[in-house]
Amino acid sequence: MNETFFIPSSVSSPEINFHQNAKVMYDVIWELAIGGIDSSIQGNGGEECMNYLPSWQRFLESIVFIPLSFWAAYMSIPLDCSFTLPTRNVSRYVILTVYSLIFGAELAYKMISRTGIFLLNPCHVTTTMQLMLLTMEGTSKKACFLFRLMLYFMPGAWFALAFPILNTRNLPGEVFIYYAQHVAILVVPVYLMYIQGAFEPEKPYDFGWTVFGISLFSLYHFVILQFGAMVTRVNLNNIMCPAVSDPFQSRAYRIIAVGHQCILIPILSKTYSAMSLAAVDFYKTVYEMNSAPSSRKMCSMSDDDDSTICLKPAKLKL
Repeated sequence: MNETFFIPSSVSSPEINFHQNAKVMYDVIWELAIGGIDSSIQGNGGEECMNYLPSWQRFLESIVFIPLSFWAAYMSIPLDCSFTLPTRNVSRYVILTVYSLIFGAELAYKMISRTGIFLLNPCHVTTTMQLMLLTMEGTSKKACFLFRLMLYFMPGAWFALAFPILNTRNLPGEVFIYYAQHVAILVVPVYLMYIQGAFEPEKPYDFGWTVFGISLFSLYHFVILQFGAMVTRVNLNNIMCPAVSDPFQSRAYRIIAVGHQCILIPILSKTYSAMSLAAVDFYKTVYEMNSAPSSRKMCSMSDDDDSTICLKPAKLKL
């Protein structure tokens, strides 16, 4: 009687290799995202932070603020995205390069410390928006939309500078990059306004963008950050428990935060836009007009026929 023996192959099937590689990649990404987060640090995450608010309170706040934010965003549409001034032909490479180096250093710190999940925080999202804007054409409606939306994510940099959270930054130079990035967030929009075109804030009396921006900011916290925090057990932008520097530490801290953000974000954004436009106009009026060589002439009297000879200096292109 003939018997057939099957010898198992030592070579894995392509499907098994794919699943193994996918699991390895997932483990690497997960380790870089949350592997270095120390839950013992106050406000960083962990079970104590996750249990700061009871589940019923988080659920109740979510079912109130999420539909309300969706409704407010819907009611603010259509949004006016018109602009009047032409785009200035100026180079953005220096600003873009320096800003990219700052954000690149922050990315490196997050990878080294294995805390990449914190890149979801709004200030990093604002930095990404601004880097995108520095590469976009000043005549694009998409640039106008992104710029005006960014103006209502940007005030977070003011709060980050006023109430810095530095107890998790232990690497050399990490605190410097923290301040450099948040200062850059406040400086870059002024430069974009100088370029003009699509980088023009809405009119001061236009509160459609205000409602839309605050609504998306709220949805980003209560949908994306809250879900990410519940999955990873990490306190993303203090959505699960208050920061160590939060002056309103209590069980109502999220309700208080929604209230003061709805008041402060419009005030900061509108004031910042008005002051930035005034600074840009002052620069164009005082510096550019006084330094324009084409407006100056050097004149002298001729000794022969008493005629006036004027020389207009040429522009040098370096």
